[in-house]
Amino acid sequence: MVSMIFIGLVFLMEKKDMIAEIKERTNAVIIKEFSPDGAVIEYNSSGEVKGKYHANHLETADVKMKMDGTNEWEMRAIEMTKEGDVIMITGKGTGQQNNFTGEFTYMTNSPRLSWLNNTKARVEGSTDMKNNEATLRVWSEKQASVAAPEKQEAVPPQTPGPATPAM
Repeated sequence: MVSMIFIGLVFLMEKKDMIAEIKERTNAVIIKEFSPDGAVIEYNSSGEVKGKYHANHLETADVKMKMDGTNEWEMRAIEMTKEGDVIMITGKGTGQQNNFTGEFTYMTNSPRLSWLNNTKARVEGSTDMKNNEATLRVWSEKQASVAAPEKQEAVPPQTPGPATPAM
């Protein structure tokens, strides 16, 4: 009897641990260009990081605001702890007028914060344009593998052959 079994894996990204909450205030806004697709705007912000580490946060974000109200963004940030640790962050994502999501990648030479170098982080944020403020929540992600259900091919029925005498 021959049968084939297929087991597949599905990878899902899920929130693991909250790394930090960043509260920042926009210090400067620069309208860089207009096009039929929308506008490119640069935001320079500063704020504070609280969570698994505490630091000051400096950020530049380039946001392409589209005519339909959605946006795409890329950012660069430098964070400095009171102990002298420096963390550099790059990120990108999408959003709408007051909310955004994306991912961050961290770099640091700090032995104390070296775990950040292997962390892929998910960010969700909201902005308050009236007060020039934003709040970002950052989670580490873990890759969870989930086994797909087993699929078994049908085994063709076997036709009975000649009976063998019992011994």
